[in-house]
Amino acid sequence: MHTVLPRTTLSADAEPAERALKGGKLARKKHFQHGSLFKRGKKNKVWVARFWEPIIGTNGEPARIRRSEILGSVAELPTKREAEVVLSNRLRRINSANYNPRSCCLFRDFVEEWKTQALPALKYATQKHYEYVIDIHLKPAFGNVQLRLISRESIQTLLGSKLKDLSWRTVKHIRTTLGTILGTAEAWGYIEDNPVRKTRLPRRGPRPEKQVLSPEQLQSLLEKLPEPSKSLVWLLLLTGLRIGELLALRWQDVDLKAGVLRVRRTLYEGHFDEPKTRSSARVVPLGPKGRLVLSKFKPESTDNAEALVFQSSLGTPLCRRNLSNRQLVPVCEELKIEKLNWHSLRHANATLLDSVGTPLGTVQALLGHSSPEITRGVYLHSLPTGAREAVEKLEALLIGPNRTQIEEIPETGSSLIQ
Repeated sequence: MHTVLPRTTLSADAEPAERALKGGKLARKKHFQHGSLFKRGKKNKVWVARFWEPIIGTNGEPARIRRSEILGSVAELPTKREAEVVLSNRLRRINSANYNPRSCCLFRDFVEEWKTQALPALKYATQKHYEYVIDIHLKPAFGNVQLRLISRESIQTLLGSKLKDLSWRTVKHIRTTLGTILGTAEAWGYIEDNPVRKTRLPRRGPRPEKQVLSPEQLQSLLEKLPEPSKSLVWLLLLTGLRIGELLALRWQDVDLKAGVLRVRRTLYEGHFDEPKTRSSARVVPLGPKGRLVLSKFKPESTDNAEALVFQSSLGTPLCRRNLSNRQLVPVCEELKIEKLNWHSLRHANATLLDSVGTPLGTVQALLGHSSPEITRGVYLHSLPTGAREAVEKLEALLIGPNRTQIEEIPETGSSLIQ
């Protein structure tokens, strides 16, 4: 006799599965799509494809948009089968299981986010340069375009149009700025790849030879210039400093007794920053003329070592642009010296050093150019061999054989704070 056991219902050993997405909606299963094809046009017929593309909307939610895209002309793709092959290749990325929808974020909106998160990591001068390129060149071209729709073709077209009116170097800066921004967009997942990498600039044409100023022209310029531009030009020619490095110089960086100055910072539009490169932080020797020029600006009281060597009546930094517009450019026009700016004087220093037989390694050290072969140091004894001799030869070349008598430099003591 068999005993019949009562039927029992086992309790569930797991909680009911919940919805996969927030809000209780099931995730829509991804469907493989083939798209649709049709011809458009009368004389020059083309194949047009239509398909759905998953995207991330401006609100951050997933969505789909209907896309239409020209695959090619009927002359290039005579049969529908050939057009279908092209469409299939186009849809392979979207149909892939690893496909991630792209954002519909506009270029101008992304740039604002990029400015707050990525731009502050760059040097101040680089920030101002990027902002100028964005406002003048990139926003007018791509401001209202979605990041995902900025293509290689549209970028190449922009670069080509800019080359008609701008220099090759300026267009290169535009390409670099756009590449930096879209590179960040790629890293942050807004786009799949950076289309700027697929663009090319034409080969740079022959550049006009830069004007080489003779010692006689430089002497005429120095005689005509008023202060403080006269002293600035003297020091730029004698030391090869960048104008921002010279305007940022403080008395704690200058040792007139030892005849050296130390580059520790640079100035750009009233903003102090670190030197351009690691090798730009350097010690530069001063010859008798350089020491004399600086001694004329030495204050009687040496209590404030933080004071700027070149400053306004209010103690604020001088503006390179104002000095150029008010003093340097008018005198150059009077002397018929064309296209001379502050940086030209740095080039003139390198040319003059070369003309007195200065070794290339010494020139690189004096100018603060990056070089793995030359070791940088902070103290005077670490200066490359021959640097002081090169500076004194350059002074003799500028001053001339009949003007070799230099005033005695007043005894000031050492003001270089180690």
